[in-house]
Amino acid sequence: MSETVNVPRMERALAVATARDVSVFQVAGLYLVAACDSLGAIGRKPADVVSSPEAMCGSYTLRVCLNELAAVGASPVLVMSLVCNEWEPTGREILESIRTELDAEGYTDVAITGSTEENMPTTMTGLGIAVLGTAPALRWRRTRPGDSLVLVGHPWVGQEVLEHGAELLTPAIVRSLVTDDAVDDFLPCGSRGIAHEVDVLERETGMKVLLDGCWPYLTKSAGPATCGIMTVHQPVLSTPLELTRLGSIGQAR
Repeated sequence: MSETVNVPRMERALAVATARDVSVFQVAGLYLVAACDSLGAIGRKPADVVSSPEAMCGSYTLRVCLNELAAVGASPVLVMSLVCNEWEPTGREILESIRTELDAEGYTDVAITGSTEENMPTTMTGLGIAVLGTAPALRWRRTRPGDSLVLVGHPWVGQEVLEHGAELLTPAIVRSLVTDDAVDDFLPCGSRGIAHEVDVLERETGMKVLLDGCWPYLTKSAGPATCGIMTVHQPVLSTPLELTRLGSIGQAR
C-alpha cells in the first residue's frame, strides 16, 4: 500500500505592476524584486568596441542591478551570471569581479549561479546578469506635489565610464539616499537616459514633472546606471556625487 505524502500548498506569487526597470512579485508577505542588465562589445576581445578589463565588465553590469534593487529597498539574495564567452579567462574573471563587488557592497552571503559558452569560440565579449532580491516592504511611490527633482551624478557612457570611475552611482550611495528622510523616490538612470526615467516617475506617481529648463543631457545614455534622479521634500544630508536640481513635481495629471 502506497504512503500518502502531504505536499505543502505553495502561495501564489502576485505580480505588482510597475514602470520601473524591475519585475516585482508579492508572495507570503514578502516582495520579490528582479533586475537584469546586459553588456556587449566591451572587453578585451578582438571585436570589442570599447577596451575594458573583464573584471570591470562584470562589476559595472552587476552594479546596474544592485542599484535598481537598492532604489526600492530590496536586498539581493541570488545573482545569475550569463557569460557568452569561455570560462577561462573571461568567465572566471567576471565571476571574481561579481564576488568582489558583492563583498564591497556588504552583500557577502548572496548566492551566485551562471553559465559560460564552451562550445564555440567568440571574438566579442557578451554578458548578462540578473539579480533576485527580497524586501518585507518596498520603498517607493512616496513622491508628493512640490517635491524637487534632483539629478545625482552625471550620465556617462562608453569610454567616459572608464574616465569617471570615481564619479559613478553605486549601490552604497543609493542605499544611503533612500534611507534619508528627505528623499521620497529614487530612480537609477541607464542606457535610455534621464528623460526616460522622468517619464517612468510620471507614470509611477501620476504627477507631472516640471523641468526648470532645457537640459542638454536628458536624452544622453547614462551607460551602466552611472547616475540617478530623486524627488526630495527638503535638502538631503550628504552624498559624494554632485547634485543638480532639474525641476519640481506638479499636481496629479
